[in-house]
This record gives sequence, C-alpha cells and structure tokens, in this order.
Amino acid sequence: MVSASLHSAMALLRSPAAWLPGLALGSIAAVFMITQYYYGLFIAERLLIILLVMMPLFMAGVLSMVKSGNSGFHSFLSGGLAGYFRILLPSLLVLFAIIITIMLVLIPLMALGFGGTALIFSVLICTLSILFFTLFYDAAAVLEGRTVFDSIRRSVEFVIRNTHSCIVFYLTSLVIGGVIWFLTLLAWTAALYERLVPVSTMTPDEIQAFTPDQFNALIGPDGILITALIFFAGIALVFSLLYLFKAYFFRDYASNREGEPRQQGEYDSKGRWYKY
Repeated sequence: MVSASLHSAMALLRSPAAWLPGLALGSIAAVFMITQYYYGLFIAERLLIILLVMMPLFMAGVLSMVKSGNSGFHSFLSGGLAGYFRILLPSLLVLFAIIITIMLVLIPLMALGFGGTALIFSVLICTLSILFFTLFYDAAAVLEGRTVFDSIRRSVEFVIRNTHSCIVFYLTSLVIGGVIWFLTLLAWTAALYERLVPVSTMTPDEIQAFTPDQFNALIGPDGILITALIFFAGIALVFSLLYLFKAYFFRDYASNREGEPRQQGEYDSKGRWYKY
C-alpha cells in the first residue's frame, strides 16, 4: 500500500544524510530571498539558476540510499556523483518539453484574445499534465539505471500501469505538502503579523499592483531574515519527506506488473521469510 512507502520514507529520515536534499533546496530558497533584497531580482534569479543546477547531486544521493539500503554519508556522496547527470539531463528534457508545450498552447490563445486568467490556467494545465506522467523519471534513472530518454519513457509507463496508486500517491503528497505549507505560512504570519496588517486592508487592485520592492520595504531587513528562516524550515521538511516518499513508492510498485507493492520483510539465517 501507499502507506507502507510513506512509512519507509519516514523511517529513513532518521538518517541525517536523508535530510540533505531538503536542506539544500531550503537553503537555495533562503539565499534567493536574501539576495533579492540586498542585490535585486536580476542577480538573485541568476544565482537561483546556478544553485538549482546543484540539486540533482542531492537528489541522486538520496535515491542511491534508497536503492542500496545504506544510509551513510559516503553512500550518499558516491551515489550523488554517480547519478548526477542521470537526473540532470532528463530534467532539462522535461523542462524543455514543458516550455515548448506552453508556447504551443499560449500562442493561439493570445491570438484569439484570451485574458490573463485563461493563460495562467492553460500554463498550469500544461505543466501539471506533463509532470503527472514524468514525475518518476529521476527514480527510474537511479533505481533502475535507465538512460536519459528511457527514464522518461519508464516514468510514463509506470504511471499508466499504476494509475490508481499514482493518483493516491499524488493526493497523499498534496495533503501532506498542503498541511506543512499551511503551518509554515501560519508561523510566518504570526512572526510578522504587525508588519503584514497593511496588506490585509488593501483592495484587490492595490494587491495586484504591489511590487516586490514595496514588499521588501514593508517587512524590512529583519523581516526578510525571519521569512528566509521560516521558509527554509518548511521547504526542508516537505521536500525531504515527499522526495523520499516518491522514491519508496516507485521502488515498491515498479517491480510488480499488477501495481501491487511488494511485501515488506526479510529472510532469517535459515532462509525462512518473515513479513513485517
């Protein structure tokens, strides 16, 4: 069941190395917030791209831990280095496919005169549709040693073969991520309540015209630091848990043609199987 994969993910979080992908992504988000405040969006956006290129190292590292069952830092580092390009290259292909699809959809919509809401909705539909089928390419690349194109094909095949279980996985992840994100926003609002009061009195038109520079001036430098720390913690927690959840979900379901998870257990010294 999907719950068994989630339980395995939570169990691996006892290892410090399993937190590294989430800590890395949380640090990237925090650095972006602080950089855009002091140096502007132009530098922050380019720094963000450079830092995100490092993420496949952490993703491959934790996937190698799931594959080998070794939770040490040495296994994480060696697996990360070995699987870096296995994740980076298909990631770029999926990103390219999303961009091309969005362009092919937006051009005719803009020519027909559709407004901003319709365009945003179309972008979301295109992005989510592609991610729905390709989300497991990184797990296929590392856990099964697939090549660049084959890892994407394998992800599509896996989702089609296990559609019901994948929908349950997506909904479970959405609920977990939504709860953690809500608590993160709640903590952020409580910490900066007095400074955010003026925003609650704005009209929809004023909020729409609200710029990042105005927001920075509203909360101040210490507010930016508090924001960075709170969102660092929230992103680190949600990504660490959900990425491991995805890895174990793929591992548990990929080996069975019927879409049923393999039984959890082990053999004793006499070769007898014990289920747990």
